[in-house]
Amino acid sequence: MSKQQTLPRKPAGLASDTLNTVGLVIALGTFFATVPLATHDDDAGAAWWLIALAIGSSLLLTGVVVRMFRRSGNLFRLLALLLIVAVVCALGIYTVATELPGQFAGIETRIDALYFTLTTMTTTGYGDIHAVGQLARIIVSFIFLFDLVFLGLVGVELSRIAQRKQDDSEAPDPVSADPHNSAVSHTEDELAAPEDAPTEMSAAHPEAAVEVDPAARPPAGQPAPQPETDGTVA
Repeated sequence: MSKQQTLPRKPAGLASDTLNTVGLVIALGTFFATVPLATHDDDAGAAWWLIALAIGSSLLLTGVVVRMFRRSGNLFRLLALLLIVAVVCALGIYTVATELPGQFAGIETRIDALYFTLTTMTTTGYGDIHAVGQLARIIVSFIFLFDLVFLGLVGVELSRIAQRKQDDSEAPDPVSADPHNSAVSHTEDELAAPEDAPTEMSAAHPEAAVEVDPAARPPAGQPAPQPETDGTVA
């Protein structure tokens, strides 16, 4: 092949992206549950294995994120971005709610913070947890803006995928576009050309294509009649 063609994504790539996403979810969940944040988390200072687990999940999370953003498809990258932003916002909301009482109403645990983040991202807030202070409302406003940007990016990527599929369906047949097949076709046309040669010859020389009337031919054994001349010698 003279030019390298872009092949569609194989099922193995999709399986790899799915495994990376599952690993990302596990790493994010472990990091979210173990990373020490609030000063009154008594278990965070006592359990060294909890801190070690948080460090390990951080390293795993970093590796999975780097791998996804380097090798995964755009939709999986957007999904990874959504999950990361959700966890980071939930951790930030939990820290603000515990260190600055009065900013959020109804947040007491990390699950409450994650619940509030997800309901805010999906615009399905129930009002049981809401922002009260100015800092809390700034965080919520950031989540709203991220939602708008994220939905726009997803829409652009879906349009790009649809356009790519349309271009692939309208692409010419590679068999007919192959120069080797084209040369074979020309050779077959040249081999079939002698059959049409008399017709072309007749069109080019009409006098050569005039047929002799069988009635005007002399009988067998008699000489053919000579054409009449006017006696002028050339």
